[in-house]
Amino acid sequence: MARKQSDSSTGRRTFIKAAGAAGIAGLAGCTGGGGSGSGGGNGSSAGSSGSGTTTLQFWTLFAGGDGEAMKAMVDQFNAEHDSIQVERQRQPFAEYYDKLFTAMTGGNAPDLAVFHTTELQRFVQAMQPLGDLLSDGAGDAYVSSIWDQTQYEGSRVALPLDTHPNGLYYNKDIFEEAGLDPESPPTSFAELQEAANAVESETDYLAFSPDPYNRFQVRQYIAWLRGRGGSFLSDDKTSAEFGGSDGVALGEFYGNVTGDWGWDQADATENRGTKAFRSGDMAMTINGTWYFGVLQQQDFDWGMAKPFVGPGQETDLTWANSHTLGVPAGTDKAQAAAEVAEWLTQNSLTWGTDAGHLPASSSVLQSDELQSATVWEKTLSTYNEMAQNGSLAYMPSTENNQDYQRPVNKAIQQIYSGQAAAADAIPTAAEQVTSNLQG
Repeated sequence: MARKQSDSSTGRRTFIKAAGAAGIAGLAGCTGGGGSGSGGGNGSSAGSSGSGTTTLQFWTLFAGGDGEAMKAMVDQFNAEHDSIQVERQRQPFAEYYDKLFTAMTGGNAPDLAVFHTTELQRFVQAMQPLGDLLSDGAGDAYVSSIWDQTQYEGSRVALPLDTHPNGLYYNKDIFEEAGLDPESPPTSFAELQEAANAVESETDYLAFSPDPYNRFQVRQYIAWLRGRGGSFLSDDKTSAEFGGSDGVALGEFYGNVTGDWGWDQADATENRGTKAFRSGDMAMTINGTWYFGVLQQQDFDWGMAKPFVGPGQETDLTWANSHTLGVPAGTDKAQAAAEVAEWLTQNSLTWGTDAGHLPASSSVLQSDELQSATVWEKTLSTYNEMAQNGSLAYMPSTENNQDYQRPVNKAIQQIYSGQAAAADAIPTAAEQVTSNLQG
């Protein structure tokens, strides 16, 4: 699961400078070509086993159900292949991109790594273009909308494993206690208000949290802002455009959730909302595809619906991102790494059934095995419908996404906890974002 982006303050220019100082072969590799797929080294542990087998170092950031699903996929690959073996190395989620940045600038990059689509701009200068390394017509095997979202300025540097949008999750047991129809979740802001007010007035439970982790508010904020016709950044991504009336009005929504409406506590402590929802103490929240596995372990009845419940929505949009597999340009095993990336992203049934993500592979997405699984009925059929209808809103990919993520998250946390008014916090955040982008 992908929840937290890197906290590095360095950007692409720093990356290029650092990479040059380190003398990595990565930048030269950006001009094309690949490795032979055999022998050589990336660190002391990688390389041939001496029996003609190429061993690849594969960095992931997956834990929990995602980690188990990826482990199963890698194990299957290793069992079915003799010439290539994959050594999966899970890095701590919160430190992943900083560690990867350091490894790629220090000449000790893994042979294969996970990159979120929104991180591609930061790393693209030291990633191996995959065009000549893939099988003929490889792009036809992926869902076209996801394939298009996961390239960078027309360059194919990573293969999509999935898309993982946000949905509206709700506790059917609480709905029943509040006198609501548990099979009719909110589909609009007006219906969200009706349901949340009923929960607040008729039960002792919390009604709604728009970000149960209290640290990724920027995700759905951007989607809902676009949904109401607003803009987040300028087209050239050099300035913020959310500091005006649309951005402030949406900020006021977050303040009202914990203020006038009393749907949640005025407390932005990290993970408080997800703890409340998982323990059965909160009626509704916004969360991603990965929540399927988590909720299957709870003892209450739950449902999932389209999250188009932000105020003033003109277009139905929800936050989404994709996990992709890319090949750092420093490896001399690029051909083998690309083969592994293509296999993992095309043999991703477990990624759907167990991890709960919407596979990017067309054949997997359309398979009877996936569409007859519990996850399809509970969540993926709805996520697939949103993906097919163009309702997914990816966040901007910049040289350092923290330039905009950190100020917006901080502003909404202050609004949510009652420490600041939206009229002050949102314009201040916009000024900071512009300063960061132009710094």
